[in-house]
Amino acid sequence: MVNETIVVNSVRVKQKNVKKRPLGRLLVGAIAALLITTLALGAAAYEWNYDQFGLFWEQPTIEATSAGRVIKVPPGGNVQSALEIAQSGDIVELQAGAVYPGTITLPNKPHTDFVTIRSSAADKLPEGQRVSPAQRSSMATITAGMLGRPAVSAVKGAHHYRFVGIEFVSSGPAYNYGLIQLGNGETSANLPHHLEIDRSYITSNRSKGKVRRGIALNSADTVITNSYIEGFAYAQEETQGICGWTGTRNIKIINNYIEGGAENIMFGGADPDSVDLIPSDIEIRGNELNKPEAWRTGVTVKTLFELKNSKRVQFVGNYLRNNWEGSAFRITVRNQDGKATFSTIEDTVIKDNVIDGSGDGINILGKDDTYPSQTLKNLTIENNLFLNISGSKGFIGKGYLIQVADGEGITIANNTSFNSGSVIIFYGTPPKSFAFRDNIVNHGDYGFHGIDTRGASARSMIRNNLIMNLNRVPNSDFAFPEGNQLVPTLDEIGFENAAEKNFRLGAGSRFRGKGSAGKDPGSSLFAPAR
Repeated sequence: MVNETIVVNSVRVKQKNVKKRPLGRLLVGAIAALLITTLALGAAAYEWNYDQFGLFWEQPTIEATSAGRVIKVPPGGNVQSALEIAQSGDIVELQAGAVYPGTITLPNKPHTDFVTIRSSAADKLPEGQRVSPAQRSSMATITAGMLGRPAVSAVKGAHHYRFVGIEFVSSGPAYNYGLIQLGNGETSANLPHHLEIDRSYITSNRSKGKVRRGIALNSADTVITNSYIEGFAYAQEETQGICGWTGTRNIKIINNYIEGGAENIMFGGADPDSVDLIPSDIEIRGNELNKPEAWRTGVTVKTLFELKNSKRVQFVGNYLRNNWEGSAFRITVRNQDGKATFSTIEDTVIKDNVIDGSGDGINILGKDDTYPSQTLKNLTIENNLFLNISGSKGFIGKGYLIQVADGEGITIANNTSFNSGSVIIFYGTPPKSFAFRDNIVNHGDYGFHGIDTRGASARSMIRNNLIMNLNRVPNSDFAFPEGNQLVPTLDEIGFENAAEKNFRLGAGSRFRGKGSAGKDPGSSLFAPAR
């Protein structure tokens, strides 16, 4: 015990019986106080409450029904404990309108049938119909975990889980690499698999913090349907709605609305460890890919759909709009980090899509121009309708339809395109086995650029196309090979109803049946009403 003098409001006061503590105990006390303060601040930042710490969680209850077991999790309850007791065919029911804190980790259990995690009001979300944010009241919410952890992740080999009627949302300011993470660099033998997300809403909640992507899709046998994915975009940030780069295989992405700043959907972008982990066997059908008007500035924008490393991809029947800068498609082989010389793009079909608004059309790079890679093989681009492909009207680009270097077995047929720039820009190594036929396109200012349009090679590759002169180019500036027909005006094509964006050939068109095998040239599609 010692006497000590302290200062209170500038007055010296003698205080007796003050015990001096060892320095070590003082440091421990200071660290403890700092930790308590940090937790308190974290709780405020993440809007935590005691239930979210798990201190007062109500436990799930199990009900037996004629359809099987239903494990009901009360609002704020422990979803993880429900998954730990769930068996094949069980339903884990979350209360509509309630919020459940993540991270939810899908365990690897010997399921032979799906465990379904669903909202109690999932029946109000009709099967086979895409949901919208207006239907959030019929959904239960799972928030992202603390310190940037995802809302949902899967352990190695986790399988047979289905989400229906769930809102997944970011909840705090910490940077998040993926709101839903299905797979994390596993080998082919232990990939998460047989996973489904149906009629769900996946949002970055941009006012809370940055989320790099909606779904990191590095799993097998995975289906994403009828869902709404929005808000994944920031300045100077490579963001995606959906992205897979290793082990992604047997994938179906069907009837979703998908936003993404740099890429709405992308496969590739990081080197897988082996050739059997190349993203493969992917079907993307009936989706809407969009970049909102607000993303015209202040957001990193690159493309709507990108392949860097993939095999057997079907991109069919989708509606794409508003790629404010660059090309709507990037089909570019990339050995991203220089460690995967087996990188390739093989057996890709882009068919029956409507593209409305982009700086450019399709950029094709058949071989990596930075690191060694394989060569792109077998790319088909068929029966697509391209509208407003232009470097004006709010879009940034050259307005070309196709830009291509290298590759083998590329067929571009029966497309209709309103492009303000060149039809094709050839550069670098010419592609092998290249065919551009039976299309209706705009000449632009330079037509077919980077190739001798008078040579036999150009005539064999580029044939039987209708070339509109919407830019009013003088005859002396035409650049297209023989075997193609110039049509001076739009009216002379004979579209069914150009004013209504119906660009199929009408019954009175003189070009009906003039394509290969007696078919019509151009696309059979028309733009959906919006």
